[in-house]
Amino acid sequence: MSDHASASTVILTRPRERNGTRFTVPWAHHWPEAVARALEQSHGARDFRCALQVNTPMQNRFKGFDSKHRKDSEPYQRDFALALAQRCKKAGIDAVGLCDHNSVEYVEIVRRELRQEGILVFPGFEVASTEGLHVLCLFDLDAPVEELDHVLTELGLPPKSRWVTGRGLAPKQSPKSFPQILELIQKDRRGICIAAHIDRENGLLFECAKTTRVQYFTDPNLLAGQISGARADLRAFERKIVTGELNHYRRQRPLALVNCLDVYNLKDIENPACSTIIKMSTPGIEALWQAFLDPESRLDLLTERAHEAARPARRSTHVELVAMTWEGEASFLNGCAIHFNENLNCLIGGRGTGKSTVIESLRYVLDQPPLGELARKTHESILAEVVKSGTKISLLVRTNQPSPSYYLIERLYPGEPAIYDETGQRRRLQVFDIVPGIEIFGQHEIAEIARDTAKQAHLLSRYRAEGAAALEAGRRECNQLLQANREHLLAALAEVHELEEKLSQLPALEEKLRLFENKGIAARLREQALLAREEQLLHSGREHLQSLQRVLEQARKRLEGEPFALPAGPALPNGDLIAEAQTALQALEKELGARLADLAAALGRTQSELLVIMEKWQNRRQARQKDYERTLMDLQKEEIDGAAFLRLRQEIERLEPLRLKLGQLQQRCRQLEQKRHKLLQRRQADRKKLFGLDQKAVARVNRLLQGRLRVTLEREADCEPLFDKLRSLRKRFQEDFYERLAATPGFSQSDFLKHLRAGKAAVQARYQLTDRQAEILANLETATLLELEELDLPDRLTIELNVALPDEAPRWRRLPDLSTGQKATAILLLLFPESRTPLVIDQPEDDLDNRFIADTIIPTLRQEKRRRQFLFATHNANIPVLGDAELIIALETGGEGKSNTAVIREGNVGAIDRESVKRLVEQVLEGGQRAFELRRAKYGF
Repeated sequence: MSDHASASTVILTRPRERNGTRFTVPWAHHWPEAVARALEQSHGARDFRCALQVNTPMQNRFKGFDSKHRKDSEPYQRDFALALAQRCKKAGIDAVGLCDHNSVEYVEIVRRELRQEGILVFPGFEVASTEGLHVLCLFDLDAPVEELDHVLTELGLPPKSRWVTGRGLAPKQSPKSFPQILELIQKDRRGICIAAHIDRENGLLFECAKTTRVQYFTDPNLLAGQISGARADLRAFERKIVTGELNHYRRQRPLALVNCLDVYNLKDIENPACSTIIKMSTPGIEALWQAFLDPESRLDLLTERAHEAARPARRSTHVELVAMTWEGEASFLNGCAIHFNENLNCLIGGRGTGKSTVIESLRYVLDQPPLGELARKTHESILAEVVKSGTKISLLVRTNQPSPSYYLIERLYPGEPAIYDETGQRRRLQVFDIVPGIEIFGQHEIAEIARDTAKQAHLLSRYRAEGAAALEAGRRECNQLLQANREHLLAALAEVHELEEKLSQLPALEEKLRLFENKGIAARLREQALLAREEQLLHSGREHLQSLQRVLEQARKRLEGEPFALPAGPALPNGDLIAEAQTALQALEKELGARLADLAAALGRTQSELLVIMEKWQNRRQARQKDYERTLMDLQKEEIDGAAFLRLRQEIERLEPLRLKLGQLQQRCRQLEQKRHKLLQRRQADRKKLFGLDQKAVARVNRLLQGRLRVTLEREADCEPLFDKLRSLRKRFQEDFYERLAATPGFSQSDFLKHLRAGKAAVQARYQLTDRQAEILANLETATLLELEELDLPDRLTIELNVALPDEAPRWRRLPDLSTGQKATAILLLLFPESRTPLVIDQPEDDLDNRFIADTIIPTLRQEKRRRQFLFATHNANIPVLGDAELIIALETGGEGKSNTAVIREGNVGAIDRESVKRLVEQVLEGGQRAFELRRAKYGF
């Protein structure tokens, strides 16, 4: 990537075509070639806006089109096709279904012209059953017109008997019944039927008598029905039928409801009631089958978007993985590329085909370390042994923070991530700045989290409201300040204790001094006492200089022992900058050396001056020595030891300054204790606010996962860190001691410390302990008490999973009492909601029970994939099949005759509406055929 790319280059959305399907890719001239190739690949199922009941001017009811050519001539039909294509492009229509009554006359020319514009055409027709019920019949994109015309004949509508009065006027009814038409079209001719306008004239719910209506509506061959607007607009009776509220009309699977009103005027095609959003990977009849069998996942009615409640915008935190590539000759994934889907992506393949390598590569390029220790070792092993040194991993992401943009993250292994914007400019950003909060879990990492209460509590934080991060930061800062405060306080207390020991002699010395003073000795030796004080002052000055000299000596040795010169090495790409840095450091070293020399010289001069002063002082004292000796002799005559008085006075003079220092230290201790008290109060306030946010988060979890998972939270109730600290003291407390503490009503950290400081009796009375236990606790050192006080006890999070079958009353079981698979299920459920960033998991089925995958995980996944992106590596077919993955990527080994590399073939990418992908799911995945059978039993296909 060039750091000097043109700043005017902007990202474009380029329309492209593959297999007759239009798609768009983010494109910029500065994306590397490998990334550009990845963007050309299929990214699975996407939304197609489909108008499946388009009529043509062949029918006299058609309005809003004219041509200078004769009606029904080939030029006239071509003009209509071009006008239809123009209208479709304006309205954003991706596919149309041609459904003239009893005719396929316009199919060929419309299909040809629209295909050139990248618009798909499902050829077909509309017929009326012998009961008068209208049915739309659609066929595959390339179905020959002759075959379709023959199908009309099979329905009892030969070419000369398709109209009552004349061509394009009143169409004849088929002699086939409604169920017979479904059977013929869908079973014999591999087409698909839609019951037309079921809520209007000639519709199933509008025309039929009750018995027939019940029979036809519950026919398992009926997959889809067209309604004229939103479900909310249906009449109450019709709405109860389609929602399954009426027992007689209850179907084995719900009827897929689509919007595809008749287009009898080109301008009608813009009407939301005339088209439906259908998600398809490989457009065709198979894709329509899959969509009608799974409407919840694959159909979206435009008429219902206006009925949806407005949601608060959360796009500012939305991140999407777009494409990923590997480049490195030694790498197992060299040359592989993935173009991700915005919803559910599944990596499949046999063991050893590189699925885990994709996940760990993604973790590496996003600079996200594993949470679990085992996961960390696996991550490092895959990078070293499979990705291998020298491999460049590139990841294109789309983010809405701070504004919608594409960024390319490149990372060489080993190395640091580099980030480029849409113009190719390298940005001074961290990965977290543009891709916050992506959650990546390796093999068995969810099971690791299920065993770690601290990591479980961390998962709750993703449900917190804004403001929690600032409170957490304040809480961490308080903990750091408390630790520093403890160190300073203990040091000050130790110094206080040392001074108090020294000063403990002072009262006795002062008492002896008073005895001498009572005999009038102080006045007679007053001058000698003052000389003793002067000697002490001069001695203190010299000690101060010696202390400064030690500091300077340490600095000089540090500078000489750790020179600033950078080590020489081979030629570097930015050697000129390294040389500049070395010059700057050497200049600093030289200047510091000079400054230290100046300070040492100044210190030496001062020491010399003090020696001269001391010598002068000694001379002056010596001059008074004879007077002093006469005074001592006079005192001896009176049997008084004058020298002992002076020695006593000297000792008091030496200790007297320590009294002031002690007072200063005691004041500092009080200040430190006050500061500590304020820090504890501040931390407690933050903890209280955080607990309030966490309670709201708990309520949100219980609401989002109602009936499947529930959580409760107790404030600072997890006492294990406190007990672990007591265990580390090696006081030989038995485990029942901790159980007794925990079982004490109202036990808390603050209550416990208050009673420890109150003494043995208070401890014993409050906690019902033995004499020995109470005495040990009451005699704990101050340092230990401060450490116990600093412990930031976590709240106790209790997670419960509903282990009952879907139709049973809830049976809640706490996390420690669950099986390994059930524990992982509970953790996975916590990961699904409340996020707009991708969730990436490697083989979640390894830690999950199959029943919970189908009954609990899949329903949640199908709901959440509309709001966020998922990437799973899996061996289990239930996830891609029952989850209806929008993109399935099959990895194989042996690219270009090599068995030590992975390969992703073009035909092995797509959704299960692609036949080659469906076969791979059946062949490669565990339970593949079983998953399809389960799906068939569930959906009836």
